[in-house]
Amino acid sequence: MVLSMAVAPVGAAVADPVAQQQTATPTPAPTATPTANNTTTTPTDTNGSTNPTAASQVRITPEKFDEPFLAVSVRESDSVFETTGPFALFTLSREVEAARISQQPAEAQVFAGGTQVKVTYADDAAPPGETSLYTLELFFTDGSTKEVELYARQTGVSVGASELQEYAPVLEELREVAEQHGYGTSPEELEAYLSWVNERADLIDGFLTKSAAQLMALAIAASMNWLFWLLLLGLIALVAKWIQKRWGGLLEALQNDVGRAERKRRELELAYEEQKQTADEVPLEEVPAVGSNAVYWRDGHGVRSAGQLARMAAFGAHRQTDDGLEQVHGGVEDLDTDSLEDSWLEPVLRSNRIPTAKQALGEIKATLEHMETKHNLGHLYRDARDDVAQLIQDVEEEDQMMFGPGNAGTGGDD
Repeated sequence: MVLSMAVAPVGAAVADPVAQQQTATPTPAPTATPTANNTTTTPTDTNGSTNPTAASQVRITPEKFDEPFLAVSVRESDSVFETTGPFALFTLSREVEAARISQQPAEAQVFAGGTQVKVTYADDAAPPGETSLYTLELFFTDGSTKEVELYARQTGVSVGASELQEYAPVLEELREVAEQHGYGTSPEELEAYLSWVNERADLIDGFLTKSAAQLMALAIAASMNWLFWLLLLGLIALVAKWIQKRWGGLLEALQNDVGRAERKRRELELAYEEQKQTADEVPLEEVPAVGSNAVYWRDGHGVRSAGQLARMAAFGAHRQTDDGLEQVHGGVEDLDTDSLEDSWLEPVLRSNRIPTAKQALGEIKATLEHMETKHNLGHLYRDARDDVAQLIQDVEEEDQMMFGPGNAGTGGDD
């Protein structure tokens, strides 16, 4: 059921296709008396036999619309329907001469040459939340009639009200803003608030536009005058002089500080390179914890100085290939307590050169500490030294679990 065409513009638009064929006819006086509800009167011929009538054969199909407030459901085919909205449209398989609803406030109209019937309800045809029963009477060309029961609800829902639901958040926000500016929430007050906003917007827009135009004209005129450029250059010179007088010392100090910082950075770089070169020149034998075992590190990995062993432990070993540098191992990061004998330590542990993996780790740790304390390279080797210390602790714990306290495996870090 849809809102009356006069009340709901959208409803009128929906009904336009059939309204063009409207042939509304006045309701004629019925030639046969209807029986009980949902009944059909059947005329008889002169011989007393009963013939099929249009009323008994008609098929009534409700039309469907896209609007959410219009709906028709079938309770009983061709005889009982439940309608939602201010109107409903039915298509008939047999032509009718007239249609009527005797109850108020509802009416029926015939369209499309008698093949469509539109039922229109007033807003109060069905109270809110309730259903009202209306009887639609159909009068066919052969003199037969048919009664159709219509259960109407939500007849007061208009097309306009449905569309306004989309704008409810906007209207609510407008009311809140109007109240914040001292206006009421009635339509008149909201209209006054909007007028005030528009006036302010026009005023500001006009002022800015006028000011911008004046400023542009002034700038163009000034740029064409040589005296303007002379004054501008003089002003710039005065400002520069004032800045030099007031902040010159600070600017000079900042400039000198930049140079001093650069010199300090270079000194640190040179000191680092010198310490690194010195570490590479220190024989591995001079690390007390390594001593004569340096020969095993030289034979197994080719390292001859404390710096070389420390770099191999911290950053791993690499070799040159046709494709560039290839990593042989990752240093301490590749070591694990479960496979120390099968790791890159294997060449120095082979044939009991260095008796235990724990002792080999101790020599690596001592070399890393030597680089920190003797050559100030802790920023390079501190993390590797901590990792080796943790490995040694893990090995000791495993030895204690295996041999018991005080009976750990031989060897240790010096």
